[in-house]
Amino acid sequence: MGDEDDMIVGYLVIREVDGGEVEFWGPENAWSDDPDDGRLYETEDEAERDAEALRAGNADIITVEPVFEDDEEEDEDEEDETRP
Repeated sequence: MGDEDDMIVGYLVIREVDGGEVEFWGPENAWSDDPDDGRLYETEDEAERDAEALRAGNADIITVEPVFEDDEEEDEDEEDETRP
């Protein structure tokens, strides 16, 4: 998960499957294990509407999770600190 200061860029609808794995919902691909195939919703309400429809008559655990902005500069700084 992201820190409180991280900016949310969208939301994904996620389904938990056997073995603790997750799949991501995308209307074109249905469920996929690749998050890039999942639909990135602009608002949490929009994602929740689709999640509710997917939950109907389904025993799977389906949640909506925020996607945080990836700050690549921070990652590069961390790599530099670990180099001798």
